[in-house]
Amino acid sequence: MTRTVRIDLAYDGSAFHGWQVQPELRTVQGELARLLSRLLGRETMPTGAGRTDTGVHALGQVAHASGLNGNETARLCRVLPGMAPEDIDIRAVREVSPSFDARFSANWRRYAYRLGFRRDIFRRRLEWQVSDELDRAAMDAAAARVPGERDFSSFCKTASLRENNRCRVVDCAFEWSDDSAIFGIRADRFLHNMVRTLVGTILEVGRGRRAAADLDDILAARDRRAAGDKAPPCGLYLAEVGYDARLDDPAYTSPGPRPDDPTEETP
Repeated sequence: MTRTVRIDLAYDGSAFHGWQVQPELRTVQGELARLLSRLLGRETMPTGAGRTDTGVHALGQVAHASGLNGNETARLCRVLPGMAPEDIDIRAVREVSPSFDARFSANWRRYAYRLGFRRDIFRRRLEWQVSDELDRAAMDAAAARVPGERDFSSFCKTASLRENNRCRVVDCAFEWSDDSAIFGIRADRFLHNMVRTLVGTILEVGRGRRAAADLDDILAARDRRAAGDKAPPCGLYLAEVGYDARLDDPAYTSPGPRPDDPTEETP
């Protein structure tokens, strides 16, 4: 029986053209594939939990490599973390159930978007630096209207709309400090540019250009033109991915097929 390895990693996306491998461009998947192929002596392409865009970061990306034998599994777990380039942190490598798929097995994903309220040249690639005075209470009220299961077409890139554009958002809120904030959101799926468009629209609420209650009308419109501009990629982080704990057991085999992938993970 072949084996599957789970790879937990973080990365600074500033110098990457996103997660997904692209010819002649540096990507996170491409870098990881290069390391895996070097270790295994054959071409190996890892699968990731989410396809982050150019300039987007990850604190909790998950990938897997399958079709391994026992010696290959042991070698990856032992050697791979020490091979990562300086802008990738391979935090854990371990054998998991052969049914584990970083993308298809995910039950939910959590993203974080970082805002900075003072100029800091050393953090400009890691957060969206905003100089405006913001109405934090209004932004909290707007974020509180997002959770629930509904159609998020208004917050999706029009060209990426699918037949089903419903998402179940479990939680959505800001964490505030004096000179920064983190917008956190967790859902069963995300549409293309969804998080960045939510942040850009809610920031318009904070600037007084929209009311918090406008979020209801924007959602009901199911039209990208109803929402605001999307926030820049530098503040967005794939923070965490949730799975069935049974998949951590290499002896566990899922009783059924994996579901169709519902995600367009470039939020």
